[in-house]
Amino acid sequence: MPEPTPNQYHNPGPPKRRGLGWGANLLAVGFVFLAILVPYLFWQQTWFGTALSDEEIRKNLDAAAKPRKIQHALVQLSERLTESGPAAVAAWYPDVGRLAGHPTPEVRMTVAWLMGQDPTAAEFRDPLTRLLQDADPLVRRNAALSLVAFGESGGREEVRGMLASRRILAPASGQLLFRRSEGDSLRAGALLARIQVGAGTHQEVRAAVPGVVEERLAEEGTTVMAGQPLVSMAPEEDQVWEALRALYFIGEVRDLPLIQPFLSENPMLSDRVRQQAGFTISAIRGRAGVAKPEED
Repeated sequence: MPEPTPNQYHNPGPPKRRGLGWGANLLAVGFVFLAILVPYLFWQQTWFGTALSDEEIRKNLDAAAKPRKIQHALVQLSERLTESGPAAVAAWYPDVGRLAGHPTPEVRMTVAWLMGQDPTAAEFRDPLTRLLQDADPLVRRNAALSLVAFGESGGREEVRGMLASRRILAPASGQLLFRRSEGDSLRAGALLARIQVGAGTHQEVRAAVPGVVEERLAEEGTTVMAGQPLVSMAPEEDQVWEALRALYFIGEVRDLPLIQPFLSENPMLSDRVRQQAGFTISAIRGRAGVAKPEED
């Protein structure tokens, strides 16, 4: 299967290039990442397709506006950027930058997503770097992926984390009552379990990021202690694919052991993941001058 060109946004392979080559191709890389960040775009599957006037966008970009109105304006800027280029939306960039400090995580997540679509906007680098330290993992991931479009690898550890399983810990001590089974797919915020902490009171356990319940690490109905591992969560496909595409550009040789397991067939993942893992490994080896092992 040949590697695609930068315009083949929905192809599982990476843009056709041998190295980072960040110069004249930065904008093309940014538009490629427009496609891979879409799974993180919509807050509770809200659609923001209704066209807004310039005045409505201006009002909605006010930090005092309702969060979903802000997100609507940000999505509209994304559409204008895609259709007409940076010049059509650059006047709103100062407002976008200020929203990187908004108290609502969903707004910051969308801001980080939008910033990655114009890697010519130098004023976005600092806000994205700050968002790498955000308390919300989805904000950090969007910031890390967007920085790749700028040719920066500062979010590489965050990207690596998108390929790893996560252990979810008990937030409190009490009786464990699972609400999900092994193999269940969860979106961010989905209820995973409840912990009965007292008569008539309980603590909810929710997934911080999308994933698949890989293994229960505690027994249903038993008493667990705060901080005890409850389940292992495997990353879901879109996260894996996005991370592999990012590492195609910023991955290093020491990332290869983390990527290589995705070359194997996995019933939870499609062939596009295996193909992308192969592309990414080849790109990393090519940059480092590392020959392909005979057993590969």
